[in-house]
Amino acid sequence: MSERPLVLIADDNEDVVVLLKSYLRPLQCDIIVAHDGEEALALAQTRMPDVVLLDVVMPKRSGWEVCQALKGVQRTAGIAVVLMTGRGDVKDRLTGLQVGADDYLVKPLDRDEVVRRVRKLMERHREQPPRAEHATRDELESLLLDRATGFPTVPLVIDRVKEILIEQEEIGIVFIDIEQFEAIEVEYGWAFFDEFLRRVSEAVTAEAKQRFRNALIAAQRVGGSSFFVFHPTRGQALSVEAAADQMSTDLRQRLIETVRQRFPKMQAEQIGFYVGAARIEYQPQIRLERQIYHGMQVAADAVRDAEQQRRKQLTREMRDIIRRKRVTTLFQPIVRARDTKVFGYEILTRGPAHSSFRNSDILFSFAREAKLAWGLEAIALDCALKRLKQIDLLDRKFLLNLEAEMFGQSELKIHEMVSFFAEHRGHFVFELTERAAIEDYAVFRRLLDEFRDKGIEVAIDDAGSGYASLEAIAALAPDYLKVTKSLVSTLSTEPIKQDLVRMLVDLAGKINSTTLAEGIETQEEFETCRDLGIDLIQGYFFAHPLEALDLADKEVADSVRAMELRERRSGTV
Repeated sequence: MSERPLVLIADDNEDVVVLLKSYLRPLQCDIIVAHDGEEALALAQTRMPDVVLLDVVMPKRSGWEVCQALKGVQRTAGIAVVLMTGRGDVKDRLTGLQVGADDYLVKPLDRDEVVRRVRKLMERHREQPPRAEHATRDELESLLLDRATGFPTVPLVIDRVKEILIEQEEIGIVFIDIEQFEAIEVEYGWAFFDEFLRRVSEAVTAEAKQRFRNALIAAQRVGGSSFFVFHPTRGQALSVEAAADQMSTDLRQRLIETVRQRFPKMQAEQIGFYVGAARIEYQPQIRLERQIYHGMQVAADAVRDAEQQRRKQLTREMRDIIRRKRVTTLFQPIVRARDTKVFGYEILTRGPAHSSFRNSDILFSFAREAKLAWGLEAIALDCALKRLKQIDLLDRKFLLNLEAEMFGQSELKIHEMVSFFAEHRGHFVFELTERAAIEDYAVFRRLLDEFRDKGIEVAIDDAGSGYASLEAIAALAPDYLKVTKSLVSTLSTEPIKQDLVRMLVDLAGKINSTTLAEGIETQEEFETCRDLGIDLIQGYFFAHPLEALDLADKEVADSVRAMELRERRSGTV
């Protein structure tokens, strides 16, 4: 068997295949070729190459599908996959990141770039421990393991649950569902959420072992955010329902303590669970699986009932906040990357302290779900305007977030805000967030030009994700591009994310726009953004949102001094 590295080239364009073979010659590797997605998948599974160069658009199966199939199986997950495409669109690269690609190349291919990236992946592959040629039973079972939490899914534990039910003649089932998990993943990105799930699994395991004898824990499904705890109930002092209620309270507190240091940007209000419970008594005349799955359904139904009641309660709370204008205006500093001086502030709105809506993101996301966004935006603007009239603007910029779709709503009265901004030309920026696609860019561009005529600049939020596509950026030519938090997270270790940020920085330069990265939490993230050419930085690494500007400035100064001290101690300054 050859010890030379093996590379699979998968592309239906023979000219590209010939070109890549020529480019890869200095790497002294063996090459195999596939001309469609199905052939590529079959060759990768049988030959186990070190690296796969995978065209995105191919017959039978797309490169994304092949990549996802390889990365979803333990046996082939270690194969390095480089996606190749004729487009370098942000959405394409984000999709590649989602399906597990190790790197990304944009056609036309550059010889030096291909060699550099493939060589790096080959070196990384050689450092990995060797795998068996054939899948073992453990590897097949790993298909039913949730990779984020490490929990088995229900099919893997069902036989043991049946044994307990027969032996003990009864069993308890607790169903745990993470509250607002979609909002967490959307806000912080899937990589962050996967790590959050790992912390959840640790807390669930600790709580279940402490509370229940011989507990079995299973994920409801691979990649989900719900869990089942199966436990014997004989001799248990509390009822199943009472034990589940206690577990819900203690689990939340345990998790808050667990994640407080690791995830400083998450608010306690974002960490919550719905917990339901059921108890099964063994009935020999009924199939065991049917008894167990029926109990699981009862526990899940209890959670759904609790979710509905909770939503009604939150809606009443939201209406009260809007009616009584119970919101607070905050300012989060924005810092220049090159000299760490304060450039300006983002204006944020927070709900009442000790309420379910203290966190700004939760406040507005729930308002949209409850069809109350217009009312909330109106009072948020009103409170922000009153606060701005009380402060000295100095030479700072102030960014105010607005939904793009709200500009067309007559209910949203922004005339007073625009007038105030026009009176203080050069101080204010409208930060646009697209929750729905803009239907006519030309019309919307004319509206933005009216703001610019009044001295109001424009920023596009969440550049690099969702609707904030390259098309929208190019059509609207914003003054600022805000790089989404999900790209910043783990940026220092992920080459695809770095390429995406470089692309946005390059685009910003072409349209004379300033780049702003949000969600910076660590010195590594700050330094990587700065080195990639980002102009402005915003995040908890420098300062939290505060009501008073002087306090916010002081937090930035303290953070900068702490960073400089760390650099001196490490000898980098």
